[in-house]
Amino acid sequence: MKNSDIQRIGKGRYSLDVRGQVCPYPELLTLRALQNLSPEDTLEIILDNPPSVKDIPIAIEKRGYKKPEVMRVDKGTWKIIVQNPK
Repeated sequence: MKNSDIQRIGKGRYSLDVRGQVCPYPELLTLRALQNLSPEDTLEIILDNPPSVKDIPIAIEKRGYKKPEVMRVDKGTWKIIVQNPK
């Protein structure tokens, strides 16, 4: 299993790598990570679980965050970028 700790990648920017994890863990780890960040921080989630690519943005928006940006990195990897709440 990969390390799913939050990594600082810049000022106010953090990355969470949940590749290799299956539902519900990517979503749970993302929500836990967001609780530990300041409202002005940005979180990038890197994942390879297709159901999570659909579920994480819904869960994030339900908690008051802006609609996250979802981008495909390669054939089996996505990046979801979560910015400050509305």
